[in-house]
Amino acid sequence: MGIEHITIRTINRYFGLPKSSSIKYVVRVKFLMRFKFALLFLLALFALQFAATINIDFYYGVGCTHCAATEKIFEKMGNDYQLNITRYEVNQDAVNRQRMFNEYEYFNVSISQGGVPTTVVQGKAFVVGELTEEQWKELFDAACNETTCPVGVITQKNFTLIQEKDSASAITWPVLIGAAIVDSINPCTIAIMVMLISTILYSKGRKEALIAGLMFSITIFIMYMLYGIGIMKAITTFEISQIFYTFVTVAALLLAIMEFYAYVNYKPGFFAVEMPVFLRPYAHDIIEKATTPWGIVMAAVFCSLFLLPCSSGPYLMVLGLIAKSATLQTLTYLVVYNLFFILPMVTIAFLVYFGKTTIENVGEMKEKYIRQIHLVSGVILLLLFFVMLNELLKIV
Repeated sequence: MGIEHITIRTINRYFGLPKSSSIKYVVRVKFLMRFKFALLFLLALFALQFAATINIDFYYGVGCTHCAATEKIFEKMGNDYQLNITRYEVNQDAVNRQRMFNEYEYFNVSISQGGVPTTVVQGKAFVVGELTEEQWKELFDAACNETTCPVGVITQKNFTLIQEKDSASAITWPVLIGAAIVDSINPCTIAIMVMLISTILYSKGRKEALIAGLMFSITIFIMYMLYGIGIMKAITTFEISQIFYTFVTVAALLLAIMEFYAYVNYKPGFFAVEMPVFLRPYAHDIIEKATTPWGIVMAAVFCSLFLLPCSSGPYLMVLGLIAKSATLQTLTYLVVYNLFFILPMVTIAFLVYFGKTTIENVGEMKEKYIRQIHLVSGVILLLLFFVMLNELLKIV
């Protein structure tokens, strides 16, 4: 039996499909480089916007000199900070005035002790009256560039930045990398990569298989970065970080139990973090039709959606830990996480290219140790659950 037949047998065992015919792949390196850098550039722009924006609710009154002075400071500081200012005039607008009163009530401050200007930064820092430019700079730096965010009432005479512990501080590099490894060694992720490389390898050769594998991996990386940034943006926009955190904490325990069950009584696509069986033929068809560089990119985009049901668990756990903060540090966490997520894909592509292993060996190893993979995944998810539970209940 030839090597191609062995590989197809391994793929079919996972996808439950008949043997497919050879596929012709045309990979243009120039196209790959242009596409990669264009997407990375767009991702960087979007990520920087997400990480640096400071949201401000500014309550002012017509004719208020202190309000005008604060406006001038904001205008000047707009060159150094990305300020998203929503203005509410309260002297002539009863709706805006009531909104400001509600803010005073929320922060437990008597309206008799305040007035205009009143400024709310990131929904946490409640600034009564005027601040100096240096004080605004200190506040913006704390709200935008650190892992903690000032909370409470702030005035010019009583300028104290009380720091709130951010959920991102609960995550450590071992926790982050451990969750990423659980995600990366997911059986369905490996199976899809085996299928992609094998079909190209036997139709075009090692070089094209390597380029296609890297192209596929880079696209998966970009898509998962966008998913993570989008989810965090939604959490902060709708202010549901605590609800989301509680949900993923419970989900971490459930997923850990499911993984342990998979170790004891393994069934493909059920009671484990795997791609459901009914989705596998669709993933197979999409990859099989990827005959051009653009086709490979589109296949990776669609497969990233197929991978979400079977590999989103650990990712959501990490997002739950860092969701309360939108800083450059949390963006770094996402980058590192997703680099580890695509690491096995990149490694497989290079090992096959340099002849250190064969694609059928990778598939067979995945089948041989699939129960052990679920056991390790369950242990790490359980540890992650305890970390999240401790942060939720403040046990330690």
